[in-house]
Amino acid sequence: MQELKNRFKNIEKNEWEEFLKKLEKVKVETDLLDLNSADENSNIENLYDFVKVQYGIELRNIAVELKQIKSKQEKYNHLLKQQLDEQEEIAEQEFNKVLEKIENEQTTQILEDLFFTTRQFAKMVANGNVRGLLLYGESGLGKTFSVIRAFREVGKTFKIISGHITSLELFHILYQFKDDNLILDDINILDNENNLNLLKSCLSDNSKIVQYHTTSDKLRVPSKFVFNGTITIILNSIPSDNNPNFKAVQSRILNFELKLSYKDKIKILFELAKSDYKDLNLQERLSIAKWIKDNTGICTKNLNLRLLFLVYEMYRFDETSWEKLAKEIIVNDERLKIVEELLKKYPVVKEAEKEFIEMGYGCRASFYNLKKKLYKV
Repeated sequence: MQELKNRFKNIEKNEWEEFLKKLEKVKVETDLLDLNSADENSNIENLYDFVKVQYGIELRNIAVELKQIKSKQEKYNHLLKQQLDEQEEIAEQEFNKVLEKIENEQTTQILEDLFFTTRQFAKMVANGNVRGLLLYGESGLGKTFSVIRAFREVGKTFKIISGHITSLELFHILYQFKDDNLILDDINILDNENNLNLLKSCLSDNSKIVQYHTTSDKLRVPSKFVFNGTITIILNSIPSDNNPNFKAVQSRILNFELKLSYKDKIKILFELAKSDYKDLNLQERLSIAKWIKDNTGICTKNLNLRLLFLVYEMYRFDETSWEKLAKEIIVNDERLKIVEELLKKYPVVKEAEKEFIEMGYGCRASFYNLKKKLYKV
């Protein structure tokens, strides 16, 4: 009986339940029917005869009814997939129109729109409206560029520090630039308690007194001072734990995650391709941008602005085999790609979920977490 249920599980729920009510009247052991055997038709005929003799029920009529229901569901699935394909095609056409516009018009409005919030928040810091900004998001999206541009647009000076530093070095830096706009770029300082305590003191609305207690003779500045500057922290990611000191730092400054969709990133690449780059002409630059568009997708993990310039250099290095080289550096999230392909294959999400699990890629929760991530990309 379970075999019969499994075989026809894709029909519409209300019709399926109606059919099951009829089928449940027939209490037949599943081993009487081998649905996977080469002689399936004869087995079914034997089942029909057995049920009619034993129970007085004409199962052939139910089989015909089931066939009609299954046919109706197949038509429904086909129409659903057709509609989804049409919507995807329309979206792709609109996306290509945007790319064509960027190619043909000398405009930076796309970049202005995508980085508007980032720049405005940075300007708030530069003008003294807030004490600081925590800006984070995946690497290569132009976070640092946007902040620097914002400070320059409002005519404010800044000091930018990058690279690994210890807590003692951080204290020295805070003292050295205590009256400046300090930008800490890609320095992993938020997972250290000493660093967090220093930042809390700098960003306090009250005393702003920063202290460093040590018996070491490596301290080269006063152990206590007043910090009157601002701090902008730029990172690829932030700590995911519930550290109260980190949350205290967050509460004192603006927090913003720069997130760009796949299409946003491609738009930016086409915009950047209009700008001069060494000895490459406009046609070459746009051809490379188009190649990246055609050879990446929402599952590409390292699609960022740096990728464009890296592929530029591959083209300059070897014009005959640059595409082969570029393909080697494109990294895809394989499980995310599997989910994407399954959702395209099946119009019914449950079917995609089933195959994902059967293929051994993870559990139901993993499938839906990846699906959620896919639609956010």
